[in-house]
Amino acid sequence: MRTPRLISLLALTLASLAGAQSVDPFTARGIDLVPTKYTPAMESGLALEGGELQLTRSYLLQALLDFNVGILVAKNGSQRIGDLLPFRADLHILGAYQLHPRVEVSADLPITIGQVNNFQILADQGFPVKAPNAAGLGAPRLMGRVQILKQSEFPIVGLAGVLEVRIPIGDTSSFLSDRGFVFAPRLAIERSIGPVRLLANVGWRLRTAPGRFINLYVGQEFTLGGGAIVELPSFGRFQNNQLLGELNLATPAEAPFTFTEAEALKSPFELLIGARTQFAGKWGAQLSIGKGLGDNGYGRETIRFSLALTYQHVPDPDDDGDGIPNRIDGCPDQPEDKDGIDDGDGCPDEREPDRDNDGVPDKLDACPDVLGLQEFDGCPDKDGDQIPDHVDKCPGQAGPPDLQGCPPPEEEEEVVLESERIRINNQILFEFGSDRIDPRSFKLLDEVAAVLTKNPDAGPVMIEGHTDNVGSREANISLSRRRAKAVENYLITKGIATRRLRSEGYGFDKPLSTNDTPLGRAKNRRTEFKLLDEIETKKNEPVTK
Repeated sequence: MRTPRLISLLALTLASLAGAQSVDPFTARGIDLVPTKYTPAMESGLALEGGELQLTRSYLLQALLDFNVGILVAKNGSQRIGDLLPFRADLHILGAYQLHPRVEVSADLPITIGQVNNFQILADQGFPVKAPNAAGLGAPRLMGRVQILKQSEFPIVGLAGVLEVRIPIGDTSSFLSDRGFVFAPRLAIERSIGPVRLLANVGWRLRTAPGRFINLYVGQEFTLGGGAIVELPSFGRFQNNQLLGELNLATPAEAPFTFTEAEALKSPFELLIGARTQFAGKWGAQLSIGKGLGDNGYGRETIRFSLALTYQHVPDPDDDGDGIPNRIDGCPDQPEDKDGIDDGDGCPDEREPDRDNDGVPDKLDACPDVLGLQEFDGCPDKDGDQIPDHVDKCPGQAGPPDLQGCPPPEEEEEVVLESERIRINNQILFEFGSDRIDPRSFKLLDEVAAVLTKNPDAGPVMIEGHTDNVGSREANISLSRRRAKAVENYLITKGIATRRLRSEGYGFDKPLSTNDTPLGRAKNRRTEFKLLDEIETKKNEPVTK
């Protein structure tokens, strides 16, 4: 009578199903006891994929250690007897590469470097079973992600389709791999709200061969997940700081969202919380801790901890694809012809006259005898206000384009709180083609912070980034978002609460002036501060927007 008692004793998961009696439940196995995997994808959560992708030719490499405690439990009724697999340590080598603006490929090579078993529990019941190996190869994963909708194109959500394939070449007898292929298609949904990115995944886990051990049966599963990523300000050498939290659930298709056969058809359910940062240029780290929710067992570990070392490369935008990034490309819309003559300037070597040798032919050069920049029609910008000298009324003094490059009068306030916006009477400058704020604009931003501090009821404030039309729409959307985010982070370092700030970039979708002239383009390169809610006046009366 030991066999029936043993089957009730082991709360592993999933009862034997019709048609499966020919499989020996003690030897079949083919179950990966850590079913929820960390994602190799870029711009994503811990196990959840994001709905937005990176720039083309971006890549991410990770070495991740994943420690799990209590992944297979034995019980007598409701009494816990012990852990059959009390500890497992996996090393994951993860990589992702952006092939195309809408296509990313990634992979995961899992290797179990240490696994502790307590199968003596079975032997003590009179059922000696071969114990799993202490180390071995898991099931490699291949994954593709395709952008369906971008928030810049469809402002409600970003949406991506994901297909994951797990290849059954790992150690199936040691609970490191499924017996057959696993196909896991899903949708990744993302919505950004200020510094918070909300993520959701919904999909299906299709197994070509179900796994089984004692009364644990793992077949087809629905998968659901939700979480958030909170962007934090940079400090010191720590950049791109994030806090992450998510819930991941997989429920058996045979009995979804039910506990009527919980001893057999368990639903992996897990909470993960983590943090990530970049601390040395492209090098970064990620920490996380997790816990299974509900009774311990398959997919509901006692505790989980991970540590990852990351290396991520995001190239500068290169709209013409000549290998020279826009920020140093003299002709960002024209590819370099690579003919051995001035191949580093990014411009094709036209045989037309160019007296000042600035890469702009004389017939197109508004300043043909003075070395200048292609973006400024071949003219210089001595005061660095991004208004070329030939249209700058004050070429020796920096000023906003609304004043044709001249500084505002000293008696005029540079920052004014109005009913629907915070008006700045100067331009926030950035390093050319970058999201790095020009130090000359720190004083102006300090005044914005002072106005917000003096008016605690103002806002929330939407920081809008806008660009001219030089370069592709995708590159300008990305640049304007990063610039707006840089302004938001700067204000946070000045004591403005994160809840009062939002940021978004619109590229060249909302021009104020023509993009056909240097002065018009300068007016379109701007940062605006919009008030999203009504503000309180000094008389405590609402101001109608």
